[in-house]
Amino acid sequence: MQFKTLAITGLAALALAGCASGRGDGPSRDPIRALLSGDSMMFVSFDANNDLSISRDELEAGLAREFTRADVNGDGALSPIEFQNWSNSVFGGNLMGPYRLDFDRNVDNTISREEFETELRARFSDYDENADSALTRSEFVRLVGAARPPAERREPMQPMR
Repeated sequence: MQFKTLAITGLAALALAGCASGRGDGPSRDPIRALLSGDSMMFVSFDANNDLSISRDELEAGLAREFTRADVNGDGALSPIEFQNWSNSVFGGNLMGPYRLDFDRNVDNTISREEFETELRARFSDYDENADSALTRSEFVRLVGAARPPAERREPMQPMR
């Protein structure tokens, strides 16, 4: 329930910011200024201590929890149906990424725990603009006008040992 409230509050704030930036001379032709994605909303749910930042420890705990949630039959791998069911419950459907083939890089129709965690660690690293191994709320917001051009993906964080 907190996650849903947080998502609704964030979207409402974005809408109000868009309205406030209007010039008052009719409908604004300005592009959307910020985007949130399904993975960022999932990462927000990893904030166990409610300090508005996701630490590396919280990431690792969240990854374990999400894989367990997705792997319904407990066989250590996600079938397409398991992934779709998990995606529907966590991201609210399949219209917003990440998508199954983002995880299944070898396209063997199965997502191993390693593939699952590697993809999400890479996404965490992509959001971590200041490379401090923690995510703050401001790092989740993608400004369209300031969107970075496609670049080579940084190496994902390695699991804690």
